Amino acid sequence: MKEKIGDFYLFPYNLGDSSVVRYFFVKQHEGTDDIKPSDRTLYITNVPQYLNKICLKHLFLDYGAIERVFIHSKPTSGGEIDPKSSKFLPQVSQPGSKFAYVVYYKPVSLKRVVKTEGPKNVPLEKFKKDIGKSKWTREYNTSFVNGKEMEEEVKKYMEKYDKKAEEEKKQEKMQEEPDDEGWVTVSKFSKKPKIPRIESVNKRLLAKQAAAQTKLTLMKFYKNQLRDAKMEQILEMRKRFEKDKAQIAMMKNNRKFKPF
Repeated sequence: MKEKIGDFYLFPYNLGDSSVVRYFFVKQHEGTDDIKPSDRTLYITNVPQYLNKICLKHLFLDYGAIERVFIHSKPTSGGEIDPKSSKFLPQVSQPGSKFAYVVYYKPVSLKRVVKTEGPKNVPLEKFKKDIGKSKWTREYNTSFVNGKEMEEEVKKYMEKYDKKAEEEKKQEKMQEEPDDEGWVTVSKFSKKPKIPRIESVNKRLLAKQAAAQTKLTLMKFYKNQLRDAKMEQILEMRKRFEKDKAQIAMMKNNRKFKPF
């Protein structure tokens, strides 16, 4: 039985002709997704960034037939982005150690992994292209872009996009059509909720519009009344002012006005 640290088993290996023993930390994957079934998926941490899927298959193939191998920058239950989805926008690998998942066809393979003793070896030719001069040369050569190929890829992408947009417009238009009872289905394509135009609904709408119109008329009526009342008050104040002004003038003439 292998040595354990917490829940992880230590899986020893060495690289090329080196006698230095390195370690993966492995255990059974804990998850519920179909891509990485927990009963037959091995979870691996402390994976150097230069070890690729070929290296991992070489190390773990002795324990059973392998269905798939995943390598991620951080633990995840899903799949991975297809690096060939665009040759002009390649998947950028984050520096540092990785996390890997080896999916076997049979659950018994996981038991075989933890029972194996002794370091496994990874030949240099299996990861040589991902280190040193070979890696830098490959990255340099792939940095040049073919303009014609890029234009063709962009054209295909835009054709797919336009086709998808046109289909969404058609679905949106279909959703706006009422059914036999006058109802319109509300979906993610609907801009606004639709109201069925049947007789009972029309009556309710007309009643609501009539009530709103009555309320508006009353508001205008009260507004006019308030304005007329204010005008009458202003006229009354002007009359009183003129009356007081005439009394003051008369008192001045009679020399009876003494303000101080």
